[in-house]
Amino acid sequence: MELREYYKILKSNISVVMYATLITVVIVYAWSVRRSETFSASFLLSVGRLASQDTADYRYDQFYRFQADEKFAETIVQWLSSPGVSKSILDKAEVKSDGKTIRQLSKSFRAEKISSSLVGVRYGTQSEDEGKKLAVAISSLVLDKTKNMNSEARDPDWFSVDMANLIVAKNTQDLRINLGLAALFGIFIGSLLAFGKHYISDETEK
Repeated sequence: MELREYYKILKSNISVVMYATLITVVIVYAWSVRRSETFSASFLLSVGRLASQDTADYRYDQFYRFQADEKFAETIVQWLSSPGVSKSILDKAEVKSDGKTIRQLSKSFRAEKISSSLVGVRYGTQSEDEGKKLAVAISSLVLDKTKNMNSEARDPDWFSVDMANLIVAKNTQDLRINLGLAALFGIFIGSLLAFGKHYISDETEK
């Protein structure tokens, strides 16, 4: 098929391309506006110890501490991926969680082990104040769980957790870039639909 024929197909189905482009642009515009009204928050949880292992070998003690801190950091990550823990955090911060599925609750907070003694926490929120309340709730719940775990161990003051570097920032969107990309994507989808419509029409006529 020659380029001229492609042009004729698009020209005869230009309304399909235009509608597809318009719908895509409207959807992306609505998403961008809604997204710009939300906030993202991030902070660090620092894992430490209140007591040292009683041993004559300093190097062994340091190695054991490194291993223990690393495993505990992984435990914190698992806590924050639990739907039940997420529900408790939202309730503690007085943030509505009704209607959220188990999957949605498990993805409410993204925790990542950055190093053996650092866990990064990120989440979305509706306002700056809500973001701060959630940070306090997360830190408080992790601290409570840590105390409970310490109380069950032979060394009650083994682990400590501190929150640091809290940042709550508004999500900004570049409408020009978003709408430009949406228009290109809409034209691409519209063109595919136009060619599809043309070939279906040809097959029907045959």
